[in-house]
Amino acid sequence: MTEAAGRRLSRQERRSQLVGLGVRLLETTPFHALSLDDVAERAGVSRSLMFHYFPTKLDYLTAVVQSAADHVLSLTEVPAGATSGTGTGAGAGAAAGAASGTRAIVTAFVRFIQRRRDNYVAVLRSGRSVDPALEKVVDHMHRTISLRILSSIGVDDPAPLTLVLTRAWLAGIEELALLGEESGQPQAAIIDSALATLYAVASLPDFEDPITRPGEMTRAPDL
Repeated sequence: MTEAAGRRLSRQERRSQLVGLGVRLLETTPFHALSLDDVAERAGVSRSLMFHYFPTKLDYLTAVVQSAADHVLSLTEVPAGATSGTGTGAGAGAAAGAASGTRAIVTAFVRFIQRRRDNYVAVLRSGRSVDPALEKVVDHMHRTISLRILSSIGVDDPAPLTLVLTRAWLAGIEELALLGEESGQPQAAIIDSALATLYAVASLPDFEDPITRPGEMTRAPDL
């Protein structure tokens, strides 16, 4: 479709249309097999217009992967009102706020992976192995989520090793979300396990200290 609501699409709307189409196509089409000519035909635009927006196939694929990563980041924003575990007013209320913030981020990440499994695996998991430019986009996504998690448990300026340990934990949670669904594990159990392993990692000698595990973690709300 080349128009929206009876008008010509703006440059940004057209670009978003083409990128969104790529995100959907990659669920069933490998990166190497995705043709810009096919994308242009499906979008109802000329080949020259397609290349006007994206001079190379890598430019297009980078935009597609960036869009998918941005969506995940928008879902894993630190919730409004969540507090750091070491901020002003620390105590039972602050600890509960920090714990709920951590849980909200983990819950959003796990839920997205399980709800959009094919899309996540096809675009973000597979994309990072296609080209260094795509790997950079996915790495930035993982780094940003890891920093948000660390901030939610009171680590706002992590040492390099702390960030490495947290990113390794996040990679494990990604796998846990995928394998847990395959094995029929309840989503709430996967989220609880993710949080338990986070606090286990945070208790390692080489991790930042002090990190205090909340006395009680609130379960993920039912959908």
